[in-house]
Amino acid sequence: MADTLTDSLFIPQTVTPPEKPLGMVRGLLQMIANPLYVWPRAMYENPYHGVRWIGRTFHYFRTPEHMKAMFLDHPDVFRKSPFQKKLVGPALGDGLLTAEGEHWKFQRRAASPAFRIDALRAMVPAFSSSAEATVERMKSAATRGPIDVMGEMQHATLDVIVETILGGADPGFGYDRIATTVEDYMQTMGKPDMLDMFGAPPWLPRPWGGKGRLAAAALKKSAVNAIERRRASGEVRNDLLGLLLAARDPETGRGLSDDELRDNVVTFIGAGHETTALTLTFSLYLSANSPEIQDRLLREVRDVCGDQPVTAAMIDAMPFHEQVIKEAMRLYPPVSIIDRVASEDIDLGDVQVKKGDFGFALIYIMHRHKMLWDHPERFDPDRFSEARAKGMPRFQYMPFGAGPRICIGMKFAYMEAVAILATLIRDLRFLPNPAHTVEPNIRITLRPERGMPLFVEAR
Repeated sequence: MADTLTDSLFIPQTVTPPEKPLGMVRGLLQMIANPLYVWPRAMYENPYHGVRWIGRTFHYFRTPEHMKAMFLDHPDVFRKSPFQKKLVGPALGDGLLTAEGEHWKFQRRAASPAFRIDALRAMVPAFSSSAEATVERMKSAATRGPIDVMGEMQHATLDVIVETILGGADPGFGYDRIATTVEDYMQTMGKPDMLDMFGAPPWLPRPWGGKGRLAAAALKKSAVNAIERRRASGEVRNDLLGLLLAARDPETGRGLSDDELRDNVVTFIGAGHETTALTLTFSLYLSANSPEIQDRLLREVRDVCGDQPVTAAMIDAMPFHEQVIKEAMRLYPPVSIIDRVASEDIDLGDVQVKKGDFGFALIYIMHRHKMLWDHPERFDPDRFSEARAKGMPRFQYMPFGAGPRICIGMKFAYMEAVAILATLIRDLRFLPNPAHTVEPNIRITLRPERGMPLFVEAR
């Protein structure tokens, strides 16, 4: 019976890994074009892989044991790598995602009250309002052919960020402008640079990154303007910006500096808006191609919410929606690779890591690894039912990272994604688009090339 059920599950499109490792030149070119095409099939079947290249050792990790060692047991040894700082640093500065050591600990302590459950529950009306506006936009466009749900989800999540961070409409954060700015950054700065891969110094000119650097500057300027407008208004609000402005380190009483405020506003706009939009994009693609799953979602939202706006209590009562979202992030984790560099020699038992070695946590591969998952290629939200998820190793599933630096916005993202998905499924039917090929690509986040056009019908 189990095999029959499994055989009926949808197998979504993704990249086909090479059968053998690529040669150096081809591998480098493919790494820049799309890193998912570089990792050979054996990496989805074996527990570890290491290579030595131009004087450096690269460790490719994809087991729960190695993830635990990197992110929980020895986070002070495995530090942020220069590759990661180069990709996101120009936009995010030295905010929570990029800071390290005591500076990171201070910011985390100061920002934590903004992400307490009572603060998050107060934001749910903003999630529902954005979802309802998205439904109306998609209904009006549905008769004109397929709708790029990726663009619509980016619009929806940016509306949420503007409302919950900035307290409502802000002249510096129109959707078209911010979406273009983020896209410019992702497509220019958000991929490996050949000079970086060969260890070239950061001061060496990289003219091809000009558009990305302008985009980073524009995002920072928008954040600064928003902070200055809030201060000038004298208004006190309990949105994220208000909470960050009021935040104080409980140990020292120090607040966030202007630069720290700016960098964290950009971090929450970039990271929060992009990752949740992608999670919803892939959730809708998978649901569109799985009618039985979509019907289960519809029954759940109708039973729990009726025709009322989704509330915080309703989110808690829709576990299957969260299962679908979790399974979408297993198959298409927005953060698919996390890289670190060892600050000292360390013995991981089966792997000896030397100071200066690079460690790559291959989240995408671990989430599809044949040693860890039954039929990993299939879309099966019931993997995350309470009964089946009970025995899952803690570090087998890491869409939000792990350890002390696990994403501070994880609960925010789950609540937002459930509220938006439920509203969309209740009011719209999503249908597959056989003419479109889904090809995920890593551009800081895991994004579908050419968007995600789906057919949509009003219910």
